[in-house]
Amino acid sequence: MLRLEEIHFSYDKTHVLKGINLDVETGEILSIVGSSGAGKTTLLHILGGLERSSSGKYLINNRSINNLSSDQMAKFRNLEIGFIFQFHNLLNEFTAFENICIPGYISGKEKKIVEKKAVDLLKTLDISNKRDKKPNELSGGEQQRVAIARALINSPSIVLADEPSGNLDSKNAENLHELFMTLNKELNQTFIIVTHNKELASMTDRSLLMVDGKFV
Repeated sequence: MLRLEEIHFSYDKTHVLKGINLDVETGEILSIVGSSGAGKTTLLHILGGLERSSSGKYLINNRSINNLSSDQMAKFRNLEIGFIFQFHNLLNEFTAFENICIPGYISGKEKKIVEKKAVDLLKTLDISNKRDKKPNELSGGEQQRVAIARALINSPSIVLADEPSGNLDSKNAENLHELFMTLNKELNQTFIIVTHNKELASMTDRSLLMVDGKFV
């Protein structure tokens, strides 16, 4: 479903990614581990269309991403990619329900279809009773569940998670890890997760070690 061929990326004369090759199957849950500065987050940014590689090929569902215009790339990010970050990046002026719906509204889908999906996700993630709460009224674990629902609202081809449990206590982190596995099985959702958490990495289908800008 996803293929990278000889991906290189340089920033201010620093060679960050040094020939990344990667194949990911539909429904796979993959973890990427490695020390800080290895290039993991940069790779996620390229996968998510937030950065463009200096060279190499990026294909998703047999479609080349390399030469998309800025507008096409924005549409690609909205429809094909779900993002989950260590810090949830929810919009504090909106409710949990509204935060979840926003990417769906941006996609141009019919409002009632987006809101029905949001209701279903609230139920799946066991936060239906938090629907009308603002982010500052939610616990860290609840905020992260809202962020996951937001990432899933457009049924993306792939969800990219960058240290998703890094800001949670051990119990909430454990619950989040189990939730990823459940969503993977029930929705056949593909995940690529950057993590320092050995427990989470051990639960995934595959775990790749990145050292100095390449997989080893």
